Amino acid sequence: MKKYILLITTALIGFTAFAQSDIKEEMAIKRVIESAYLDGVQNIGDMAKIDAGFHTDFRMQVLEENGRLSNVSLAQFKQRVKSNMVNGVLPRRVGKHVSVDYLSIDVTDNAASVKMDYILDGKSVYIDYMQLYKFADGWKIVNKIYHTVTD
Repeated sequence: MKKYILLITTALIGFTAFAQSDIKEEMAIKRVIESAYLDGVQNIGDMAKIDAGFHTDFRMQVLEENGRLSNVSLAQFKQRVKSNMVNGVLPRRVGKHVSVDYLSIDVTDNAASVKMDYILDGKSVYIDYMQLYKFADGWKIVNKIYHTVTD
């Protein structure tokens, strides 16, 4: 009987440690997305935050209307941000910030996939899918695809 109690206790402790590790990684991933993607790309236009949270080999893959797939490099992605700053889109005014609702975060060791609802003016605009890898200096966004929400 003591063996079974010890076995169950050990299993519960291991499960708790594993769950806490996942929660810690999910929080770290959310911080990267909120800093690099929301602040850096969508709300402020902060290049330092973009550089800190996106891997240099980042790609956004876009499904074109003709069914072709195009790739946007990090340099092109940053150029879009710079254009939004020049055109007065960024930084966004208070009350006009983009936010996200995390729909799922799947972490397996040093790889993660995040599905989130991109919200602007209280409306779902995109469903974003981001993939991240964990490097020596932390989590980095390496890929993005998205679905445009239509009413």
